[in-house]
Amino acid sequence: MRATRTIPLFACLVVASLSSELRAQDVAPPTAGSQGAASRESLARDGARVPKGERELAAEGTHREPGSPPPPTETATGFDFGSYGRIGVGSDGRGHEGYSTNVVSHGSRLENAPYLELNFYYSRSIGGDPHRRWRVVLVPAFAGGDLFHYTGDFSSHLAIRNAYAETQNLGLDGLSLWAGSRMYRGDDIYLFDYWPLDNLNTIGAGARFERKKFDVALQAGLNRLNDLYQFQTLDTPPRGLGAAGKSTVLDRPRFVSSLKLQQRFGDFPGMKVALYGELHLLPAGDSTDPNTRLKTALPSDVGWVVGAQLGGWLRPYVFANLWFRAAGGLAAYGELSVPTGLDPARSVQSARELVAAVSLNWESRYLGIMGGAYVRRFTDASSASLNPQSYTEGIISTRPHIYWNEYFHTAVEVSYQTRRSDGVDFIANRVLQPQVFRFSVLPLVAPMGRGTYSRPQIYLIYTVSAMNDDARIALYDPSDYRYGQNIVHYIGTGVEWWFNSSYR
Repeated sequence: MRATRTIPLFACLVVASLSSELRAQDVAPPTAGSQGAASRESLARDGARVPKGERELAAEGTHREPGSPPPPTETATGFDFGSYGRIGVGSDGRGHEGYSTNVVSHGSRLENAPYLELNFYYSRSIGGDPHRRWRVVLVPAFAGGDLFHYTGDFSSHLAIRNAYAETQNLGLDGLSLWAGSRMYRGDDIYLFDYWPLDNLNTIGAGARFERKKFDVALQAGLNRLNDLYQFQTLDTPPRGLGAAGKSTVLDRPRFVSSLKLQQRFGDFPGMKVALYGELHLLPAGDSTDPNTRLKTALPSDVGWVVGAQLGGWLRPYVFANLWFRAAGGLAAYGELSVPTGLDPARSVQSARELVAAVSLNWESRYLGIMGGAYVRRFTDASSASLNPQSYTEGIISTRPHIYWNEYFHTAVEVSYQTRRSDGVDFIANRVLQPQVFRFSVLPLVAPMGRGTYSRPQIYLIYTVSAMNDDARIALYDPSDYRYGQNIVHYIGTGVEWWFNSSYR
């Protein structure tokens, strides 16, 4: 069983080792269809003001989208490949492994679990016209958990994050069509590894049309989580000569669709305005008690999202983004989550989520500064009073980078986060408001040069977290050794890289 799990990884590594040679044999030059001439001229004009590490990203084929670098390569033909990865390990200085102290849904990413992606692309022109092309994107990933060298366990959390095909400029200039399984995302807050507005994981199809500085994107797909909320089977006895089997008694996939309209103004400097919406539909069904075989009706449900984004940039990697998002019903929980509570009608129509968020980055020759913040209000669908599943949370963080020279830098991250639940904690017998102050220092090596987004980064890290008593109580059981610690240290090392990453 363990051997079979390694087959996809070995196959990916073999393809990666060959792809650079194959790519060199079949590369077409970028055309006007891949990015506008005015944009290329602006990048060339501003190139001298972009930190070297981020200029090199563009030189490797990573098209620069203001506000959320780096999107995938979109111009090469033949085989191409890329990767995203992060690996870290640390100690708490007291003889235990290091651990995160986040009390919000999207806190600091510095202690995130290891995550690895291998990105494979194959593309061809259509009818010999380099302006029209098709491509296939395949991204296997090690999605969290510990690595074999840490646990001695060969089992891995493998997942396919992208597996889709798309056409570009076929039938209509500016039109892209795709189908398959993909991460479908917009811009993020890097410091929190968080997409405040549009972040879907979907199996379906979509279309995007871009004309000058306006584009519209439409997507629709299905998911059916492996949970009794959407899918249920019961064991059945053998029939005749057949073996025992299973009967499907609940099967209700969720339909998820999204629409995004975006208008850009100017090049560098410039700005963009985006409007975004989602529709979630879940059909009715019946859950069945496996012992009594009594059925309980589950009504159909609906979810929705409306939101907007305002972004602006002075030059590459000097930008700010502002988001507003409102969600209701199913969509308040996200497309891959099961509702935590139901109303008396066993519906989630009354669930709500409100988000306001900001992200920014500024660069100079000797200093770079990242920043991010959000406030989020979540209301669970349950009608219970003092519901602890309903809460308000927020975080603010900044990470200045000092460039001592081209390759040796120091980053300092400072953040504050808090969360207040509506309900009473059953251990403390009161409403909790956990709060955490964090201070981190990261001496790092960046072989691609200056820039907050320059990767790879190889770093040492020291973090000290000051937690109030409510944070300890909210995070840990009294039997946990971490329960008694208000001051938490993290001493470790890590690495992060990306190139030609297909995160969209």
